[in-house]
Amino acid sequence: MQERIDPTPYCATQFLEDIRAASTMLNAPFSEEATRRALQVFDSEFSSCVVQLKAVCKPGTGIYYRFFYNGPEDLTARALKNGLIESDEPANVQLQAEVLRTFPGATRAGLDFDSGYGLAKVWTFTGGPVPIEQLSQLPSIPQSVRDHAEFFARHGLRDVFFVASDYQGSTMNVYFGWSPECRNREWIERMVQETDGAAPSPELCDEILATQAASGGVGTTFSWERPEMLRWCLYSLEAPIGQIQSSEVTLPQRLETFLKAPTNNLDPQFNIAWSFGGQQTYIKVEKSYARDATYFLTQQMGGDLSHPALAMPA
Repeated sequence: MQERIDPTPYCATQFLEDIRAASTMLNAPFSEEATRRALQVFDSEFSSCVVQLKAVCKPGTGIYYRFFYNGPEDLTARALKNGLIESDEPANVQLQAEVLRTFPGATRAGLDFDSGYGLAKVWTFTGGPVPIEQLSQLPSIPQSVRDHAEFFARHGLRDVFFVASDYQGSTMNVYFGWSPECRNREWIERMVQETDGAAPSPELCDEILATQAASGGVGTTFSWERPEMLRWCLYSLEAPIGQIQSSEVTLPQRLETFLKAPTNNLDPQFNIAWSFGGQQTYIKVEKSYARDATYFLTQQMGGDLSHPALAMPA
């Protein structure tokens, strides 16, 4: 695969204006001070890494912007040094360091920022499939993750690929691979029922399944302060928006608007995620902004973004 090169290179000044424009389009909160500070502190990463935008269908939420990263720099330490995160959440801060120290091949994966807030999340790649039992042994993992061992086993959630610390929500995320044997309507319905969600329609389940790449993912959200799993999410990577033969992806108007947000990419990559938990079901969309997200995820991270469901004969 040849890496695609943007016709216009990344420019911090233009990116600031594009975040502002996307925020205006979606009536999203925008802090110029926080955004300028983030772009300044991590200028070298934004200037050289894959950059993405993300939006959620919920009104009033920010535009998220992120860069993917697998280099040697300690991004959390730099964020702490520059006051982008506070040190009064030791478990959330220490969690990423523990993943890096414990699992061979683990690398830093990137940072998420919120247009109205600042640095929101730090990601770490586990280096490959790590059994949830091993991750649960880390000192900084919430007890609620350990207490869900039977739940994970019951739903075939075995291998962890990413771990994130969410400073905006004072939570953390465990990202599992979605095993092929679990990719069916019954599995989705059972997961929703066990997490007290509103029953998804058959059409929604089919839509999620039809857009799945071979490397599918299940994200889960936990807190150090609460016993339950707060949310869980199904990711459709490189979702072929507008190209699905079996069913068109249905997006709320806010996300339809977000599809038109500025980007440097001639052919941007889109990821779609459906989030469940309690009665708060919502959708989020990620859109590549700078450099080749597909190349990074496949050639550097080893992902498989082919779509088996779309390759099947009608």
